[in-house]
Amino acid sequence: MTTPPPPDDVPDDPAPAPASAPPGAPTSDADSTPGPADAAPSADDADGTSPTDDPEPSPIEGERPVRAGTNGFAIAALVTGAVGLVLFAIAFAVAALVQIRRRGGRGRGLALGGLGASAAWIAAAVIIAVLFGDSLFSAGEGEADPRRRDAYVLSSTLKVGDCFTAQTRDSADPNVFPSPCDSPHNGEVVAKPTLPDGPFPGAGRLAAQAAALCKERTPDNVKRVVNDDFDARAELPKRKDWEHGKRTVTCTLVYVGEGKYVGEGLALITPLSRAVITPRHEAMFEQGECLEKWDDSMTPPVVDCDRPHKFQVLATYKLQGKEYPGGEKLQKTASKGCAKRAADIWGRDSPPDGVYRTFSTPTEQEWRIGYRDVYCLIAGNGLLKRSFVPKK
Repeated sequence: MTTPPPPDDVPDDPAPAPASAPPGAPTSDADSTPGPADAAPSADDADGTSPTDDPEPSPIEGERPVRAGTNGFAIAALVTGAVGLVLFAIAFAVAALVQIRRRGGRGRGLALGGLGASAAWIAAAVIIAVLFGDSLFSAGEGEADPRRRDAYVLSSTLKVGDCFTAQTRDSADPNVFPSPCDSPHNGEVVAKPTLPDGPFPGAGRLAAQAAALCKERTPDNVKRVVNDDFDARAELPKRKDWEHGKRTVTCTLVYVGEGKYVGEGLALITPLSRAVITPRHEAMFEQGECLEKWDDSMTPPVVDCDRPHKFQVLATYKLQGKEYPGGEKLQKTASKGCAKRAADIWGRDSPPDGVYRTFSTPTEQEWRIGYRDVYCLIAGNGLLKRSFVPKK
């Protein structure tokens, strides 16, 4: 059995003395135990990427992620859009979409819903305006166009001679719609007198004083039919205005007749200064009717011919011609026409004893606005007590 040779006493290359270990170097066998850093690289690190590059942040123990809430503007947009507050809904929706884009969060669908609801309200309004615009916004009889309600003014802001359209059913309403005098209208400012200075007289006395002043200033060509065809109104100064020296009364006339003499419907078509307001009776009588009297200031009643009366209608007819023929020629023409019609009724022995013929012709003003009616009448030296003309 061969015995291994004993080690030499002195090695050929003695090992150098160990140097001092660097800081952090292992100082014992335990410290030199391989750790994770000394382990072989894993397959994921085979490409040479260090495991310390861009490490995934680990959540802190006990903390959970916070989920973003719903945007408040988006909620407001949906609510206001649903109830029809279109302008608010659009503003809230735009604000919500801008905030969600910049900061994140939920509510984009709500904001878009608010915009959709607003669009639906707008579309509905357009459809209603198209389908029912005329009935909803057209002017009623005797009142101005409500589509321009903002154009209504107090009658006191108008000047004398200004025309307007006013309510015919509410004489206390001072609001009127200014209208050109040559277009259909139903009222005009006829005077703006100033009441005498002094303490405020009270509502009742003020109204009485204003009515008296307005009556004095009513145009002569209208005075005879004011009670029948016109509503005389007055806008009075209020106590506060009176105390500040404003004592002007605005006198207006509003036409409430049947439109037979000055235009169609409830409409005047010319300034009152040029209007010829023909009394109603001049278009209402027929041959053979007996009249208690002939008075331009009122409608004379038709009476039974057995009762005492002043006139009886012999005939009515219209003249022809564009230009006014002049007073003298008109009288001759009317006289000749009435004589012919009397002869047709009575023959050559006209008129019967105790009566004479007379007639009524249009004035120059009446002629210019289209009136051509001649009224042939009979009258007596006193009152007539029977009929002299057969009815048609």
